[in-house]
Amino acid sequence: MAGYESAAEMEEVINRWLELIPGDEAIMEGCKGYDVSVEFEVEDLDFFFYTHFKDGSFSGGMGEFPGEAMVELCMSSAVFDGMFSNELDATTAAMSGDLAFAGDVSAAMGLQSLQEDLNRLYLVARGEAA
Repeated sequence: MAGYESAAEMEEVINRWLELIPGDEAIMEGCKGYDVSVEFEVEDLDFFFYTHFKDGSFSGGMGEFPGEAMVELCMSSAVFDGMFSNELDATTAAMSGDLAFAGDVSAAMGLQSLQEDLNRLYLVARGEAA
């Protein structure tokens, strides 16, 4: 699994990914009825960003989630990249201690239906930044 050399390198990819998500019809359709906010902490880069899926809409940004995120995930950049490039299963990462989480994990599990599309867009964003 590849990680990122710097927070700036990862930020370029994540910014593009966050731009792509709201324009994706499959994701917007798939998140109807959800209200799930997730804060990501990438511990090796001291990097934070968040996503919020709310009834067919999406917002996301750099830094910590404004307010209280429903779910907080903490991992290395290599684990994040592995999870969103189809190289690593999140359950396996959590069971091995490579992914720490807090909050309403059952809410986040509801987003599993979006994982394939999120991965697809992440790979596009990563490819554009390369």
